[in-house]
Amino acid sequence: MLDTTVHRHAAYYAPAQHSHLAQRGTQWLGRCAQSRCAVRQPDFPHISPDRLRQHTAAAARYGWHATMKAPFALNDGLDMDAIPVACKALADSHVPLTLPPLALRNMGDYLALVPDAPSSALQELAFDCVRALHPLAKPLSEHQLAQRRLTPLTPAQDRMLLQWGYPFVGHAFQWHMTLTGSLKDLTPSEVNTLQEAALDWFEPVLNQPVHLDAICWFVEPLAGGDFYEAQRFALGRA
Repeated sequence: MLDTTVHRHAAYYAPAQHSHLAQRGTQWLGRCAQSRCAVRQPDFPHISPDRLRQHTAAAARYGWHATMKAPFALNDGLDMDAIPVACKALADSHVPLTLPPLALRNMGDYLALVPDAPSSALQELAFDCVRALHPLAKPLSEHQLAQRRLTPLTPAQDRMLLQWGYPFVGHAFQWHMTLTGSLKDLTPSEVNTLQEAALDWFEPVLNQPVHLDAICWFVEPLAGGDFYEAQRFALGRA
């Protein structure tokens, strides 16, 4: 049973717990958001365990996932049961998708796995997810908007931030599975070493199509705490 004082909620794609993609991702991050257990991270010859833990800690807090609807606080006056009701209705109205194969990308400030080709069906599902859950989201405060704007936004992204509570929605959305925290303080050599380790570790699941078969409701119980999977909703039109 969930605590009714949950800080934030999110809708993610998370691969089934015992799938190869899930096992690789949770081991890399050192944490399983489904079992809520720590997982031993892989060993690499040129990265110490402490350094790998430091590089992955920010991503590990959110769990192994791809964002569909970014984390949000529940709007005042709403019951938390509204979230699973909305998630189930959304999942029931869409069929599973087969995404293009994954590839490792340096996103400028972090490493991630992304589809190696566009998918209009994925973009549509993600935007539908935002639209379905946004009515449940508490509007961002002026302080939260200011924090978001510390990263420069285009005028279009700022409009999305005001409308949807997140600047990377619709055409600006990029589905990705985050592998690291910020790379900005790393040397080019350190980034390269980290990329080589990620390529080696994820090689078995790269260039493989991804079966997106569920929307997962994740929760952040306390501000700054670890997210975990609360419920999984299989895609499939009734």
